[in-house]
Amino acid sequence: MPGSFDSSLEIDGHGCLTPKGPLGLATGETALRLDIWIFQDRAACVGLLRNPTGATWTMTPDPHEDHFGDPFQPGAAIGMGLLVKRNSAGQAIVEQWNRPIILVGK
Repeated sequence: MPGSFDSSLEIDGHGCLTPKGPLGLATGETALRLDIWIFQDRAACVGLLRNPTGATWTMTPDPHEDHFGDPFQPGAAIGMGLLVKRNSAGQAIVEQWNRPIILVGK
């Protein structure tokens, strides 16, 4: 099953996010890289994890370097992810997904 985002994410005091979700690795797979983008109207957040491990992932994007545009507001947003992984046979696999996300205030 491809990785994903938690169905709701909390907006921090800077109007940015701490994106997280399930990694979705199958037995024998190793994650090499996870890139994410979250968009809402004129707000965007990006992140990159190298070699994420475990069943879930969490990113803490820098509010000045990785957040663009307006602060996020409570409501609907779109999350996109790109996961590069390797299976037990050494083959590289690329998975892409996009999901609706609900953003909630503190």
